Amino acid sequence: MSMGKYRCLSCKKEFELDEKAATIRCPACGSRFVEVLDAPNRKRGKSWSAKTFSVK
Repeated sequence: MSMGKYRCLSCKKEFELDEKAATIRCPACGSRFVEVLDAPNRKRGKSWSAKTFSVK
């Protein structure tokens, strides 16, 4: 499960939530205004490996 770190802009509390959460609200004050501190990395497409990547 990927967790993201957030900070509430109203009360300045830092918290972690699952990245698949429907709405991101501060658990302390309920504000929707949050700042992303550290989001989980997202991989898209094929991965690069020695077999699939070649220099021409």
